[in-house]
Amino acid sequence: MSYSQEPSILIVDDEQHLLDSLSLTLRTRGHQNVLTSRKGSKALSLIQKHFCPVVLLDLFMPDTPGEEILARICAEHPHTAVIIITGINEVETAVRCIRAGALDYLVKPVEPDNLLAAVDRALKHSALLLENRRLRHKLLHQELQKPEAFEHILTRSREIQAVFNYMEAVAPARDPLLITGETGTGKDLLARSLHMASERKGELVRVNTAGLDEHMFSDVLFGHVRGAFTDARQARAGLVEQARGGTLFLDEIGDLPSASQVKLLHLIQDREYLPLGADKPRRADVRIVAATNRDLQARVLDGVFRQDLFYRLSTYHVHLPPLRQRPRDIPLLAAHFLDEALQDLNQEQGELTPRVIKLLQEYDFPGNIRELRGIIYDGLARGGVAGIEEKLASLTGCSPDQVPGADTLPDREIIFPSLLPTLEETVQALIQEALKRSGGNQARAAGMLGISKQALNQRLKKTK
Repeated sequence: MSYSQEPSILIVDDEQHLLDSLSLTLRTRGHQNVLTSRKGSKALSLIQKHFCPVVLLDLFMPDTPGEEILARICAEHPHTAVIIITGINEVETAVRCIRAGALDYLVKPVEPDNLLAAVDRALKHSALLLENRRLRHKLLHQELQKPEAFEHILTRSREIQAVFNYMEAVAPARDPLLITGETGTGKDLLARSLHMASERKGELVRVNTAGLDEHMFSDVLFGHVRGAFTDARQARAGLVEQARGGTLFLDEIGDLPSASQVKLLHLIQDREYLPLGADKPRRADVRIVAATNRDLQARVLDGVFRQDLFYRLSTYHVHLPPLRQRPRDIPLLAAHFLDEALQDLNQEQGELTPRVIKLLQEYDFPGNIRELRGIIYDGLARGGVAGIEEKLASLTGCSPDQVPGADTLPDREIIFPSLLPTLEETVQALIQEALKRSGGNQARAAGMLGISKQALNQRLKKTK
């Protein structure tokens, strides 16, 4: 059994008509994965095979007493929430079941609204327990379980690596995640990584919410039915439907108008939405990731952004530091963009000089990674590698040859054997050590060496 499976709700009762009635109630409210069992022994085997975060359990079963089943579930599956549904309206029995580990106790006949409310509470409770377990595991084991989800983000920064570990831990969750950071720090790439790490079967769908008025926001996200407005000649699915089973990435969320904020809050809280012109809400199966370069807490204090929406969006929160606070990443990113630009512009191979790298590391980069890429591409197009130097000189007012200490080695001692290795032997030893430390992951090995993945591939090909 894997927690990456779709969650199922298991109903255990010996009366078939109750199983049918409860199943229908759950399915009409969007809980499509419902399992049923008329025997306690079969119920336990179903929990072993399927991911069942919630179990609705009758106390009187023909083969195994309900309280015995409850005890086994709590002992063997501590992240499964059990709701007792029984005809016994006794305080002593209810207290005994709660003390034994049941989350809730409902007396038959159960009102549909009470049942659905109890199930929603149980799902949230189970999800919280699982997420706490994942976070504890990540604190003890720093190695990424899915490094491929983060390969497209080049970094040597420990702070960014910590972000990766946190993102991987919360990737399977259903609640929203908020990504904050300055323009150009790579928030969209991080949203892509979260989607890949989550292994959700649906697509990653991105929408820039800046500039969307209330009508456009509703139409783009929720879609419309035929005849909803003058030009609605046919029904159209919105992005929430397109992202079903996947991730909906809402960029520039800090600029969302107040009326649209209310609709987004409803989508997150109730996991349902209403297409324009429709009279019945539809169930939303989507993970929401929001990003902004705004200070949302300040906007809440200014009355521009809803406080309740802010708290909902930031159930999980990561902040991407600006490039100027990640000096070790600058040589790696610059080398990557140089390789990329040389190929795109069909120019001969070249390398950035140590003086240019030093100058790059001392520049503030108000536009962050996006600006660094622009400097490399624009400078290369204007005059090759020398053009990059000229571009930097125009930005900083300081030419590369005026940068002090650019040709010095890093401030660390390297101990050599009595017989010095050749330059080629040293390079190969560094490459093999980086591959060993990265577990064979070439993207991470390249990051350790301060070169691009393409450059590492070229060196590996030379040795074959």
